[in-house]
Amino acid sequence: MKMIQNPKRACCFLLTAVLIFSAALFSAQAETEQTARLIGLLITRESLKSYVGEDQVLWGTVTQPGPEEEVECRFEGINALRLLCFFTPDESGQDASLHSNVDDGIAAVDFDITENGASIKMNAKIFFVPSQEETLFFYNPVLMTEDGRVFATVGDAMIVDAGMFPPGAAVGQTVKDQRTHRENGQEIVDTTEAALEIQSARAPLNIHLVQFSSDHELLQADAYAPGTVPETIVPLGKADYLLLETEERDGEGRIYCRREVFGREDDFLNTLFCREDGICLQEYHEILWEE
Repeated sequence: MKMIQNPKRACCFLLTAVLIFSAALFSAQAETEQTARLIGLLITRESLKSYVGEDQVLWGTVTQPGPEEEVECRFEGINALRLLCFFTPDESGQDASLHSNVDDGIAAVDFDITENGASIKMNAKIFFVPSQEETLFFYNPVLMTEDGRVFATVGDAMIVDAGMFPPGAAVGQTVKDQRTHRENGQEIVDTTEAALEIQSARAPLNIHLVQFSSDHELLQADAYAPGTVPETIVPLGKADYLLLETEERDGEGRIYCRREVFGREDDFLNTLFCREDGICLQEYHEILWEE
């Protein structure tokens, strides 16, 4: 079973660093950690050490506003982004429902899950406009106990700055957890993997969407501020392809112009909208071509 959020056009990375370690190395002292399962990451810009209790973990709350609504795992009093995917049992304890908590700021999320839930893989990306000063992104593993309680443990950090990571470059980290249990006399290995990339980006300043005919005649040109591009784009009947032109500024203040072409075989395009903290939201726009 595969779930995808925010489809994306493939990017070319100039630099990607990936480090992998096991959840068995987590430093939490709680006894429940021995049976708890990794369900994702809590991404922060400061260390979790100042927030954890005596047991060296930060406990969260699990709520469900209504029977048909998503189960929410929340960590109050801390500025963080959640990348979580987990199962919760029903009242009978037999059937399980799948839930995901992904906050704005995490883009290009891909979940790959086996039918029995024994294997869960999460892949996600954060687009970030780095400055000359080093910025830290802490990836803190989040675990869920068998009785449904959730806690985060202190994780390490990835360092991003404009000097080391030009636009398009990325640094990545993968957290993996394997737990073994017996079911109907058979040994089953439960595997959870959460992979996160921080990709350096330029901040969009102005966006132009230009429509052309098959004869390269300019049909229409629209200008947008970042974050205002319509969710659905309906080109003119004569339009054969679109030119997406984005004026961008990097972390050093330099201005660039990026151009992408979308033809009738393309059914979506993506744009970025950057927040004041440098994190950029990837926005998805459906293209509805007229026959």
